[in-house]
Amino acid sequence: EQLQHADEEQSSNERNFTRCSFVVTGFGPFAGVPNNPTSKLISCLNNNNAQLLEDGVHIRETHILDTSADAAKTEIRGMYSRLCGENKLDKDSSTKDVVVMLHLGVNYRGKKMQLEQCAYNDATFRVPDNNGYQPQQVCILGNSSTFGQCLRTTLDVNEICTQLQQQGQSACCVSQDPGRFVCNYTYCLSLDQSQSVNGSLEKSEQDSTKQIAGCHSLFLHVTPFAEISEDDQLRFIVSLLKIIDRNFSQKVINGTAKD
Repeated sequence: EQLQHADEEQSSNERNFTRCSFVVTGFGPFAGVPNNPTSKLISCLNNNNAQLLEDGVHIRETHILDTSADAAKTEIRGMYSRLCGENKLDKDSSTKDVVVMLHLGVNYRGKKMQLEQCAYNDATFRVPDNNGYQPQQVCILGNSSTFGQCLRTTLDVNEICTQLQQQGQSACCVSQDPGRFVCNYTYCLSLDQSQSVNGSLEKSEQDSTKQIAGCHSLFLHVTPFAEISEDDQLRFIVSLLKIIDRNFSQKVINGTAKD
């Protein structure tokens, strides 16, 4: 019944997609974390890209973001802008992409790999970011938005977590608290941009020149390597990418976008 409901909520544009592709981001160092594990994980994904392609996982872009609000805002808007402007190389092809933005951040106190279900329109930084910016109770999405508003991913993170655990990834959990630092800031911007892009795509559904059929966003909080090793974290992320790709082919997708 859940899968039937999810299928009904998909646009015809998205139902006709033939490939899932990924944009994966991590962060550089910040206060108290001189060696951010997500930077290393991005490097490892780049080094393994050929094998991932053979396994059917298409990573279209990777980025290591500076840990600052300004960088997050600039980079996230740039990524989505490029997607919106992307036209098919072969105009006669029926191939379109569903793009998943997978954002990696570190929970330096974390014990498990946390799939973040939501972000909040609340910038309350516990320490200054890399530019010295330390907002307190500021709207991320602008003054006209609702402070503290919860934005939810359109991916079924509970189902994804169950599937990961069934594959032996026991150090996996679903979280509803991404903090209020740059991780939440980035995720909030990405979820908002994803919703805006999908709205635009719905309006231009008949535009056969566009390469993108839909966008989705997910944030994964990793642990320090002292808690879960680099190799195990890389295996987890590869498994996550494969599961998301497979779930799209099976239309396991949740239709909820905002609260």
